[in-house]
Amino acid sequence: MRRRPGWVDDRGETLVEVLVAVVILGVAGVAVVAGLQMSVAASDIHRKETTGGAYARSYAEAIQEYVAAGHYAPCAASGDYAPSTVGFSGALPAGYTASQAAAKRVPPDGGPAGVCSGNDTGVQQVQVTVASNDGRASEKLVLLLRKPCDATMAVCS
Repeated sequence: MRRRPGWVDDRGETLVEVLVAVVILGVAGVAVVAGLQMSVAASDIHRKETTGGAYARSYAEAIQEYVAAGHYAPCAASGDYAPSTVGFSGALPAGYTASQAAAKRVPPDGGPAGVCSGNDTGVQQVQVTVASNDGRASEKLVLLLRKPCDATMAVCS
């Protein structure tokens, strides 16, 4: 049969062309889904880091208030300012833990903090950590604690 002039070829697409189009669309779809998944994971990590940072600051403030009330622990060991001790444990959201590392001695000349071995100067460096239980976020905060003065101390009078 002869073609008439002006007719369009209706043979259709070949199987190879269809398969190439499906592969290209599949790769593009996988890339979009992977991007969305990464976005959700990054958002979760960022939220946990932000929450941990806010609670680390709150925990540090609770320790400062506890020390200001006269509960200074010379050469504080790890856990001397535990959340339950300073009245902070109920403030943590579910899925987070707070801890306090052993204090470091701050020398009178203001030099770098070092090991506190029974020679407390009245100023110590304490590190608090608030971490998510799934290990995705851990926020640390270092604070300086000063032994409160009273009228009987020569420095305060």
